[in-house]
Amino acid sequence: MSATATAGLSVPLNNFCGFIPLSVLIDADLTKLIPGTVYTIRAGSGSTVSPGDYQILAVAGPGGVDVGFGIGAGVDACAKPGDVYQIDCKPGLTAGKVRTGINSRFDDYGGSQLDPTLEPPDTNVKENITWNDYSKYLGCGRVAGLSCNPTYVTAPAHTGVDMRRVVLIPLVKVTEFEQGRCEVKFSRFGAFFLRTKASNGSGGDIQAEYIEDRLAIGKGTYDPNGGVGDPLLAVPVLYK
Repeated sequence: MSATATAGLSVPLNNFCGFIPLSVLIDADLTKLIPGTVYTIRAGSGSTVSPGDYQILAVAGPGGVDVGFGIGAGVDACAKPGDVYQIDCKPGLTAGKVRTGINSRFDDYGGSQLDPTLEPPDTNVKENITWNDYSKYLGCGRVAGLSCNPTYVTAPAHTGVDMRRVVLIPLVKVTEFEQGRCEVKFSRFGAFFLRTKASNGSGGDIQAEYIEDRLAIGKGTYDPNGGVGDPLLAVPVLYK
């Protein structure tokens, strides 16, 4: 007697979970993000915002520590395009917690309260590589015939988890942040690959490459009463 199992990707998702509590701002006319393009997602230093800035979402909690945990692990919440969420309207960029949350995914836990067993690093913490470089060597050392090229792969000191450098971020129209609003509506969600750790200083810059491959992001569902699913985002499923 023998048995076989067939796995694949789910139907397109329209309910997204485990996103990080930052929002990427897009033009009011929903100008399409360009796959393979690196976006510097950062908070503006003035009173206005523009596409490419980030704003902290209060969904992870109101404090800076909550931001660090939310970015390091992903928030324990799900959302759909069209949902309205609170943003953190307090002064300051919370750059330190943004930085520690992002950098934990690169096996850098300096100055943070994050635990590498609960918020593990990626299996490849090599900086300044592209999504194509990363995906080409995903599973190296575990997949027969695929060796880890040191030009593109650096193993973490702690036990890593694949795809931790791929983050799901809500996309919000820039007009949602006008007039000092403290809540915004999610337009859709996008997957981004973190090319580098966040820089030091007050900016906490994040270098993120937009991905338009169809991805198994691990968390999310399809709600038949919700909107149209995103064909680029799915979860792994067992068909039989």
